[in-house]
Amino acid sequence: MAKVIVIGGGVGGLTAAHELADRGFEVHVYDTRPAWGGKARSQMVTGTGTNGRKDLPGEHGFRFYPRFYKHVVDTMARIPSPYGANVDSHLQATTEAAIAMIDDNGWYRFDRKKLDTPYQLVDVLEIFFQDLHFDAEDAAIFGARFLQFATSCDERRLAEYEDLSWWQYLDAAHCSASFQRILKSIPRMMVAMDPQTGSARTIGSTSIQIMMDFAVTGSHNDRTMGGPTTMMWIDPWTAYLTSKGVTFHPSAEVASLDVAAGAISGIQLGGGGSATADYYVLAVPIDAAIGMISPALAALDPQLATLAEQSAASLVDWMTGIQYFLYEDVAIVRGHVFYPDSPWALTSISQPQFWRGLGLFRKTFGDGEVGGVLSVDISEWDVPGVLLGKPAKQCTRQEIADEVWHQLKQAINDPDDQTLTDELLKSWHLDEDIDYSGGLPPVNHSRLLVHPPGSWNIRPDAGTAVPNLVLAADYVRTYTNIATMEGANEGGRRAANAILDRVGYAAGDRAALWPLVEPAELDRARRFDKWLFDHGHRHLFEVLGVRQFVRAADMLRKLDGILGITTLDAVFDKLKVTSLIKAILEKLGIPQGA
Repeated sequence: MAKVIVIGGGVGGLTAAHELADRGFEVHVYDTRPAWGGKARSQMVTGTGTNGRKDLPGEHGFRFYPRFYKHVVDTMARIPSPYGANVDSHLQATTEAAIAMIDDNGWYRFDRKKLDTPYQLVDVLEIFFQDLHFDAEDAAIFGARFLQFATSCDERRLAEYEDLSWWQYLDAAHCSASFQRILKSIPRMMVAMDPQTGSARTIGSTSIQIMMDFAVTGSHNDRTMGGPTTMMWIDPWTAYLTSKGVTFHPSAEVASLDVAAGAISGIQLGGGGSATADYYVLAVPIDAAIGMISPALAALDPQLATLAEQSAASLVDWMTGIQYFLYEDVAIVRGHVFYPDSPWALTSISQPQFWRGLGLFRKTFGDGEVGGVLSVDISEWDVPGVLLGKPAKQCTRQEIADEVWHQLKQAINDPDDQTLTDELLKSWHLDEDIDYSGGLPPVNHSRLLVHPPGSWNIRPDAGTAVPNLVLAADYVRTYTNIATMEGANEGGRRAANAILDRVGYAAGDRAALWPLVEPAELDRARRFDKWLFDHGHRHLFEVLGVRQFVRAADMLRKLDGILGITTLDAVFDKLKVTSLIKAILEKLGIPQGA
């Protein structure tokens, strides 16, 4: 069977190696790091474990496996685990979530709730708005625009919304300052994307998936790992791949790709030496990939040439993690806490409550004094904080730890309940990929693709025009279309499939791929929009002028005449968001009792 070299040992590279090794290929994986898993790996804090305990667990960032993650969970289900069954069995369901506001006392817990009407996508908006006291007009405009996206056909999304930012699409510049702040922070917290510079198509599609996670009950809606990621997933994965004959080459930088006779002829290693194979999988992040596309390689594929012309800085952003190790466990809620008005767009989760299968936290990790760990993602690095008045990129490690801790206390604590206190805090760990060796500002070695408007057009497919080169990373064109471990896994599968196609592997034996699934109740509306789009018409909401109706002083009168609303006051009652949109759904021919 053919020999394959995989360059990059993150989720994309390991996935490609997995699919190929399962089919008998000889696979070699190279990575510049000594550890495997890329951004998904754990970062155990060396020297903190005593008397047989494991070192305290640090992570790069999100430990978040929502309902729409199909590819990566399928891979986990095929990896045996020494801790019982397969790796997917370690995923633990979160049953609730919370919103904590810095500018308001207290925080709001909300459970998943089962909704039995076709309006699930609309009703779930109230989960986010009901306790935040926003202006009715802002909420109604957002709801209408959100539903417009959800009822738009794929062709319209690509032709019209791909080239807009989410901010432009929502017409957010006309919203109140408080609502703008929320609109800026939610995509940051969820998918590390700035709505002012991120594609409306990407953010909108992902937002539908995340909204549906909150609207549907079940154990698979939002999961977290039941232990440190490397311990529970990456180590079992590399052990399985080794058993399948995969050879790993850690701390081995691939400096360049050699090109000869219209194909890749080998790789050059940074420390000296070279290697050759029949096929090559480039599975490094987009900024690293751009640097590896030589003029000779770009000349073989227009897509690679286009990618090589891009500025990496315009395509990537920062999202990374910090862990606070506490003397006592502070669970807060059984799930994620979102801080929508935090300047640094924070999200947190208390992890020990999900790690019970490993034993009591303080007996398993550290020096016996640590009873809890609050794991936090920092998604905004360019906005001044509230304690020091500086953006995170201008802060030292200690200043970042102090600022994030301060923002957490402001949001979680209230005068009658000081949940987080300085006396609880023993130590902290900031993602080691934030490199201060050159001083301030630091360098981030694990930046994320942020999908600016129009970026779909410059992103390549997994299979390149070079006959023996494929791409396995979260920046290739995928159904997932977001820089996550799910997107990387799908990219790895597509890379493996491209090689299988080229070697003439048995038809039908390909790595499975799953498109995103959206609410079936809106299928009729999407089909109608496809007809409108094919005939050169705008979306129905644009034809009706929904945004203008919301703002206009005579909105109710116009809606009464066009949509036939009989109880006009309902538009501004407790269901002010859903009443307007449900009326529009009725106009589309989707009866509420369907």
